[in-house]
Amino acid sequence: MTVQRFAESVVEEAALAWLEALGIGRENREGAERQRLENFRFFDAPHVALITTEEELGVYGAVDCGLYVANFMLAAKNFGVDSIAQAALASYPDLIRSRFGLPANRKLVCGISFGYADAGHPIHRYRTERAPVAEVATWIE
Repeated sequence: MTVQRFAESVVEEAALAWLEALGIGRENREGAERQRLENFRFFDAPHVALITTEEELGVYGAVDCGLYVANFMLAAKNFGVDSIAQAALASYPDLIRSRFGLPANRKLVCGISFGYADAGHPIHRYRTERAPVAEVATWIE
């Protein structure tokens, strides 16, 4: 199995478990599509931050954005605010760009929807599995 196919299977498995936690069965394509569209309603969060970078910075700008996203989400949680990073928003950069007036040289990396979570929502039963450290890191002494 290639690394790409392995990654795709992990994402697919996580997506199926996520839908299952929401009571949407594997065969329910309509329900899955409705849930996918929640990305573009920002999961009913009252706020969204759009994370962009100068296109000319390439991968370095994306890495900086990743660090920013992680720290934003940790800081929000510290203040009792929940958040979700949304790469799906970058799938439609022209729509987002026109709606929010972003210049053409800004690359949309992701969004972060944030607010106070509905603790009773079924999505909070969902947890992704984590690979053991030995499977994802090589230690060299």
